[in-house]
Amino acid sequence: MDADDWSKVVLAVIPVVGAVAKVLRGAVRGRRGRLSSDADLLAKLPPDSAAYKRMLGHLDEEVGRIIEEEDRKRRDVVGVVLGVALLAGAAALVVSAWHSDRDVSPFLWAAAAVVAIVGTVGLVQDAIPRARDDAGRPIR
Repeated sequence: MDADDWSKVVLAVIPVVGAVAKVLRGAVRGRRGRLSSDADLLAKLPPDSAAYKRMLGHLDEEVGRIIEEEDRKRRDVVGVVLGVALLAGAAALVVSAWHSDRDVSPFLWAAAAVVAIVGTVGLVQDAIPRARDDAGRPIR
């Protein structure tokens, strides 16, 4: 496989990695989503039942955990992996641009620069420990 073929593979894989990361991030409902579902279930239970009391205790504990976790700082793992993947893709584009014909090379260098900038910004944003919500977004 020559350099131009590798550049096509890299340019095809980068959006796929981004889409997979977005799906994985969106697939996780998080604690607040489960808490909301549990609260809806609690509203349907009779107040004098044992299940109501257990569910109420569970909700109280879960709210306490959420409040404690918001104070802790953490990294967004999906964002870090995506940033590293983008930087690896940029490196592959640089290698491909280095070995390609002179007529294709400027486009590959430009694509590598854009991918490297996006990957670096994402990596820096997600690798810094911050208080984050369930989706991994920083809480301000």
